[in-house]
Amino acid sequence: MGWIANLLRRPDVGLRPGNGAQVDLEPLSERGGRWLKYNLFRFPGAVWSGKRGCVELAEGDVIALHLVVEQLKEAGVRVRFYGRLRRWDGTSPVWTLLAGGKQ
Repeated sequence: MGWIANLLRRPDVGLRPGNGAQVDLEPLSERGGRWLKYNLFRFPGAVWSGKRGCVELAEGDVIALHLVVEQLKEAGVRVRFYGRLRRWDGTSPVWTLLAGGKQ
């Protein structure tokens, strides 16, 4: 029965492409917001944008975005991809997808 609840649970964090090759982590649930607040240290160079309500990842984390997704999933955080990232499998290098496309 637990798998049904997990299936219906909304995402905790959204990965949304910004301008160019920028990627933002957006808290979509209270749980996702708490995880980002207490784990921001895992993403060196990332900054919280109060204006946009998201964590703006540094270029190094964007280059290794598949490792960011792995960390989130290992912590049990449910992730959803938006924009150009919807075409991404979540495990392969993403840099060319972001650098080559315009939003």
